[in-house]
Amino acid sequence: MRELALLSALLGVAACGESTPIAVPPQPPRGIVVLDGFIQPGLTFLGDTGQVTSRLPLAPPTELDAGGFTLERDTVLTVSSRGAGDLLYIVDIGALSARRVQLPPRSNPSRARLFRGSNGQALIAAALRDSSAIALVSVAGTAAPTIARIANAGLCPTDMFQYDNATWVVDANSNCRTNYAVQGDVRLIRIPASGGTRDTIRLPGVRGSGASAVIVGQVAYVSAGGEANFASFPFSLIASGAVAKVDLAARRVQTIRPMPAGTFGAGTRRGLDGFLYVSLSENLSTFTSRILKLRADDLSVVTTGTTPWLDLRTAAGAPVTCGSGQADALGRLHCIVNGAGSATSLIVFSPALVETRRVPAGQGGVDLALR
Repeated sequence: MRELALLSALLGVAACGESTPIAVPPQPPRGIVVLDGFIQPGLTFLGDTGQVTSRLPLAPPTELDAGGFTLERDTVLTVSSRGAGDLLYIVDIGALSARRVQLPPRSNPSRARLFRGSNGQALIAAALRDSSAIALVSVAGTAAPTIARIANAGLCPTDMFQYDNATWVVDANSNCRTNYAVQGDVRLIRIPASGGTRDTIRLPGVRGSGASAVIVGQVAYVSAGGEANFASFPFSLIASGAVAKVDLAARRVQTIRPMPAGTFGAGTRRGLDGFLYVSLSENLSTFTSRILKLRADDLSVVTTGTTPWLDLRTAAGAPVTCGSGQADALGRLHCIVNGAGSATSLIVFSPALVETRRVPAGQGGVDLALR
């Protein structure tokens, strides 16, 4: 303790005596988490180096159909849709333990996040697509969970977050109860904690039933994958996805970046290097996975070749395609790919986008995040 106090004092003196802040070199991630969403649902944990992995099974395939997850501090949150039981999974990474919570039947949850209640109590919020509501789940200790609701939260709420004493809902504006048909542009709905007047921000050209948000300070990056007709083959694209940058303090849209023509999808993560990484399919025939890199300030595309997406290569120069990408603070891109039998691999690329590492990471991988 004495050493820590002395270090804090020295840092304080340096801060007072110098106008330039102490530069901390970028660090590698503490770990990597991969969600295996089908066949063998669970989480695979990997270190920054080596081939050693550990795994935490979550459920049988009939009880988990998650396409993504939220990692907040050392907690993983993911949900199952109405077809797999309307379940919430809470994972403590440190203890390698999981808890399953039953959400309202046939509510069709989409995403979960950590919230804080008005009394400072920790809550878990879950977007209930078929109930037009946000569930607020309290799971204090080992007691039975209690669930409250924010009602009338859009036509199809798919994500939510807190900012400025309000709950903000990402409304996909789709018929999620029936066929997921898009009814219009994605909307952000601001619901004040005081119960005052709600605000709705329409995101022109942002369409899709799988909308979600990435929050950085007072900015929300809202993405949706687009609109397509999958009723018959060949599939037809109605509209590609898009990413919108929204100033939450001013409650206005700053800019919108359409995804490249012909593409479908816009799964967005913020890299630890400050860029946005968007996972999408090149087309609706081969569904080749691609990753787009965007600058966070103006959503301009960072290109590395003749195409808008990243040109990923093996050490021998062969092309690599993979999805659900995120870069670490060192600029190394991490992504997952499913091979034969849906065996999943974590692939790491150097800042020059050359493959430097490939590690088995479970089976049926659908998403990853860096700690």
